Amino acid sequence: MGNMGNKPDWIFYQHDGPVESDVMPRLVVEFPGFRPRWEKHIESWEGKPAAYYNDITEFVHFIVRDLYPSGKIEEVQHAFDLMEYLLKNGNHGVRELVQIGFLEDLQNFASRQAFGKEAFVPFLGPKSREAWDELEKFSAGEK
Repeated sequence: MGNMGNKPDWIFYQHDGPVESDVMPRLVVEFPGFRPRWEKHIESWEGKPAAYYNDITEFVHFIVRDLYPSGKIEEVQHAFDLMEYLLKNGNHGVRELVQIGFLEDLQNFASRQAFGKEAFVPFLGPKSREAWDELEKFSAGEK
């Protein structure tokens, strides 16, 4: 610890926010109810890493299939707050993971449920809302 104060100024320009490998461990810790689904997911990959996008899809299913339908609104909000935090503070890879892996997946998956993707709009923080609207514009343009 001794010479912590002697770091040159440039060190502060390095990115020290969350990186991709931080995302899933944090979700597993903060959402104990996610663990059974997560463990099944890990087993199904037989010890091979499943890639971040496959991993976060499991979390999307947890929100859309487990949390929201059981009325665990505070936990849903916590998940979206965390995604907002990652969009603000994560590196480029983390931001893409949240936009494409989480938000786009959630839109697609929730659209197939009775409650629809609109159910999740109230949970969005400002950055998430921006990404959400962009995704919607993009998918409307494709049709």
